Amino acid sequence: MARPGTNTRVYLLVLAATLFWPLQEGFGGVLMRSHHAAQVVALRYIAHLLLMGIVVLPRHGLRAFATTRPGLQLLRGLCMFGMPAGFILAVGNAGIGWIWTVFWLMPAIALAGALLLSERPGLTAWGAALVAPFAAAAIWEAVPGGVAGTAAALLMGGSFAAYVVLSRVLREEKLIASLFYTAVGALLPMSLFVWPVWTPVTGADIVPALITGLLSLLILGAFDLATEAAPVSAVAPLIPLVLVWEMLLGALRHTRPMFTADIAGMTLILAATLVFVARNRVQRRVEREAA
Repeated sequence: MARPGTNTRVYLLVLAATLFWPLQEGFGGVLMRSHHAAQVVALRYIAHLLLMGIVVLPRHGLRAFATTRPGLQLLRGLCMFGMPAGFILAVGNAGIGWIWTVFWLMPAIALAGALLLSERPGLTAWGAALVAPFAAAAIWEAVPGGVAGTAAALLMGGSFAAYVVLSRVLREEKLIASLFYTAVGALLPMSLFVWPVWTPVTGADIVPALITGLLSLLILGAFDLATEAAPVSAVAPLIPLVLVWEMLLGALRHTRPMFTADIAGMTLILAATLVFVARNRVQRRVEREAA
């Protein structure tokens, strides 16, 4: 049984990751005004590694990056290449609303992956996961796209779902090593595709690039710590909160008006999340009393 307080810690970690997610998109969007999406991803992970090197190497040296499972570590990093690669491929073949709708099958795909780890997600976990694409469709007013765009969006969502599952598999690994190999696993394949579209980096790009690197560390670190402390079935159903924070941030920045469909989608996610959390709390209380 998990330690007392574990659930609260997991909720706070996932809450932090989902709050940082739209900020990552926002600063990435600043860079995309001048650079291709592939270059923005590369700059994110270059900054991610640069910040890690500045903080980690003087104190711990290269031994901090030691791992007993380099293959799985790099595979997890490859998932973080697959996610943006899927988006880049999908953009030319489907509308943005449909891309994000298909992407938000991700929590359900992660729960399916959790079955391979002998987890047994409850009905409220499946419910919270499965409302995500419907909420996204309402918020984005999605119109179905073609086969190619849908397949690329599935690659996008499936890649991040695999990242979450692999994070649980690698929960015994040191956080610093995990963050290092995730960035390397994403950057190496992206570097093969970014050079044809690479444009010069200017002084105005430095700050947003460093912020995307910092947010990358915070988001991935929070997800890693959450999946270390709790199973995939306790983490994946909470990730659709990203959609809520995206809408609220857009409203606060006055970049996107709030429509009835947006409110309906947000309400659906919040209601499903609250039911999931409440059910988990009841279950934990019963387990403690039984013990």
